[in-house]
Amino acid sequence: MVGGLIVASERWHGMFTGDTDLSKPQANHARATPRVGGLAVVAGSLAGLLVLGPSNMTLTWLWPVLFIAAMPVFVAGLLEDITKDIGSGKRLIAAFVSAAIAWWLLGGVSRVGLPWADWLLSFWPVSLLFTMVAVGGCTHALNIVDGMNGLAGMIATLMSVSLALVALQVQDIPIMLVSAALASATLGFLVWNFPFGRVFLGDGGAYFLGFMLAELAVQLVVRNPSVSPFYALAVLFYPVFETGFSIWRRRFKRGTPVDQPDALHLHQLVFRRLVRVTFSRDRRHAVPALCNAMTSPYLWVLALIGLVPATIWWDNTWILCASILAFSLVYLWLYSRLVSWRRPSWLLLPSLGRGHRRR
Repeated sequence: MVGGLIVASERWHGMFTGDTDLSKPQANHARATPRVGGLAVVAGSLAGLLVLGPSNMTLTWLWPVLFIAAMPVFVAGLLEDITKDIGSGKRLIAAFVSAAIAWWLLGGVSRVGLPWADWLLSFWPVSLLFTMVAVGGCTHALNIVDGMNGLAGMIATLMSVSLALVALQVQDIPIMLVSAALASATLGFLVWNFPFGRVFLGDGGAYFLGFMLAELAVQLVVRNPSVSPFYALAVLFYPVFETGFSIWRRRFKRGTPVDQPDALHLHQLVFRRLVRVTFSRDRRHAVPALCNAMTSPYLWVLALIGLVPATIWWDNTWILCASILAFSLVYLWLYSRLVSWRRPSWLLLPSLGRGHRRR
């Protein structure tokens, strides 16, 4: 409902909330679009939890604490969406602040499956610092993959569903309900975002989802010793790997600042070298928003390479590591092929122009 209100009232707030800079490297849209879809995700999650909360006493304290902790990074992202003047450094600091609040109120990372590291994490300063870096980094990471209609929203939905299913298997009902509410709210946002991009998730929405997903993964491991710590990494691995690879690519391959935007993310290469080439064959069928949206399913499938085994074998460290390795190898193979213009022909979309002529 909130997403619909944002779209319907665009004429009044669009000058403030619209993503009007169509020339920036990461821009793949053809018209100014409201980028405050995070308001819809937060409102939808809040509404769902207000309904569910009274029926579960544990949930009544868990979700308010998560929302309170999420506010610094959500507000910082929302202010960037509106003012376009909150730098990435300030937003990253806000993510660290949110992670520190959650550590203080809920506890943080206490085990990673390595005896020496677990011993270090038993000291609270180490646990605090590690939690701030891990949760803050994951929070920032989801924003990196928010570049195409339906991409970040569906990835966040798939991750939320995985967390809910694993929480259900270990009977952690509060985590399951929060994850389910998050997935439902994000699907509600996707109605307006995919495929035609009537509203964008924005930094506020991406940071809120990234923080909630990271904290839910941490809390699932903290509250349930049977869940492998590597599950938390596996379920969040796509945006984490994308971020780490982007830092390496910018710093060591191109010699540019790591926070300088570019157009070389995997989803941008898929857009230009697998999707747009098909639409450009017949300009009568070229719909920019649809061309943009057709990129996302490629990355949904890629993410599932790691997510599906992680959801099934959440307690098996070896299989979790294998799923992380499989995702990494497929990602690097596809990236190397696309960046060198050696695109696999079987990944190209069917030509719309040929289909038109046959009719």
